[in-house]
Amino acid sequence: MTPQPAPGPPPLDAQPEQPQVSEAARLAGVFFSPGKAFADIARRPRWWIPLIIGAILSTIYLNAFTQRVGWESVIRPAIERSPNTQNMPAAQREQLIRTTAGFYKYVGYGSALISLVYVFIVAVILMFLFDTIMSAGVGLKRMMAIVAYAFLPLNIQTALSMVVLFLKDPEDFNLQNPLMLNVGAYLSPDAPAALRALGSSIDLFSLWIIVLLAIGVSAAARRISFGKALAGIAFPWALFVGLKTMAAAAGFYNG
Repeated sequence: MTPQPAPGPPPLDAQPEQPQVSEAARLAGVFFSPGKAFADIARRPRWWIPLIIGAILSTIYLNAFTQRVGWESVIRPAIERSPNTQNMPAAQREQLIRTTAGFYKYVGYGSALISLVYVFIVAVILMFLFDTIMSAGVGLKRMMAIVAYAFLPLNIQTALSMVVLFLKDPEDFNLQNPLMLNVGAYLSPDAPAALRALGSSIDLFSLWIIVLLAIGVSAAARRISFGKALAGIAFPWALFVGLKTMAAAAGFYNG
């Protein structure tokens, strides 16, 4: 008799389905066991749940900021530093400040739509890099889920910022750097705008999100290693930071 070959592992589609993970476990897993969490996210992509959580927190935070501090504290210095308003009559500049501040107080109510658009844009950029260029085959739905869950650290940033908002004197609260966790927060206000723009981009939460995105992409596309995913994600981030820095140097962005 011809000896029978030893049985090999079953094909992927014949392997038993992984047990479903609860949504609470997925949300917690992003922080405590991101590899397992993103593997489950890749199998069952649901991008709307973290978006809803983020939108609710952002709406609460921005409305609390509007009531306690007010948008004029952000709008006034930005307009007064802008080269385009230097020759504007004082009364016209004050009217512009009041009008702009009045518009921004409604920003909190549009948090859900803003978050959805942002997640969609980032997902499309990453799909171009990984699906179009590297043939990773992640797909839009899975990529949006990866991006939405990778942005969960922003909810921690929002919650901590809200604590600082109520602990600090309203006049001392800085909406752009409430937690002082980026390099730009420690630069002098008189530092060049380009340097402030660069420093504000070197941020703990931004780096955390980049790492989570890389874990998510490598979990969804088996042929893309974590290192390759990290390099692919760091490239557009570095490009964005470079463009922001150049815009600040040219006077189009005040850092």
